[in-house]
Amino acid sequence: LTSALHTACAPEALLFDMDGVLAAVSRSYRGAIVRTARSFGVRLTADEIDRAKARGDANDDWSLTQRLLAERGVEADLADVTRRFERFYQGKSPRPGLKRRERLLVPKAQLARLRERARLGIVTGRPRADAAESLERFGLPELFDAVVCREDAALKPDPAPPRLALATLGAKTGWLGGDTPDDVRSARGAGVIPIGIDAGVGA
Repeated sequence: LTSALHTACAPEALLFDMDGVLAAVSRSYRGAIVRTARSFGVRLTADEIDRAKARGDANDDWSLTQRLLAERGVEADLADVTRRFERFYQGKSPRPGLKRRERLLVPKAQLARLRERARLGIVTGRPRADAAESLERFGLPELFDAVVCREDAALKPDPAPPRLALATLGAKTGWLGGDTPDDVRSARGAGVIPIGIDAGVGA
């Protein structure tokens, strides 16, 4: 009981998902899902993507896009889906990618204040290069001492990502702020308190 109360009231680490929590992605990652589907002749709405995310097992946007296409009767190779998705998200000179449309949802000053109280980490399904680029663009790298990405562990809802973040930070207790059921399941499996955040994916 004492340990549970300590975790609840005084976490050693504060972990954050990136998409929809630290960064608005309705016009970047979600936009890339829409455009990729359209390139296969399928029209998806933001509501349809939200419902798919809410069903869980949706932390990999490439696989999620493939699954949504299959639900519409379009069987697409994952490598092809990924290639098209990345073309829209990353962009190609002279056309900037959708990643440039992301914006920070939590002010840097607020994150800095939180860092005075606990160690900060990120647990994301993004590729490491994408996560690093976004953090650099927002001026945040120095605030996070652990950044767990898709290359580092099984994707949420597996509990491995928050466990690895805690280990990297040298922390035993923590909270995980996320906006999907996958975040909640991952946190609970790792013994971390899930904090549901509706920071506005569509913001």
